[in-house]
Amino acid sequence: MDDDQWVYVYSTVEDLAHDVEPAFADDIVGAFDGSARPLLITWPENSAHVVVADGTSPLQQLQEHMDSFFHAWTTNAPPQHGATAEEYVRSVLEAYALRNELRRKNKRRRKAE
Repeated sequence: MDDDQWVYVYSTVEDLAHDVEPAFADDIVGAFDGSARPLLITWPENSAHVVVADGTSPLQQLQEHMDSFFHAWTTNAPPQHGATAEEYVRSVLEAYALRNELRRKNKRRRKAE
């Protein structure tokens, strides 16, 4: 997720590492794997290295990012918050595939926190 609430979905860590550039490191506000575990991205020797960060899954943080993305960039409702991280991630992938993207950021107001 970048600082403009846009979400990028990758099938593999290698694909993510290939696309991430050091110049845009500060734009990344969150990265998660398929189990909603946070990812740590570093750049040793000018190539991205992606690993699962220590700690427990910040599922709520992922859900907040996804809610923001769907409200800002699509006309679709965000996925319902699931019982487990894996169920939620699965619903995110399905919703992401079916999204009706807008060409510019949706100007709808965000839901109140």
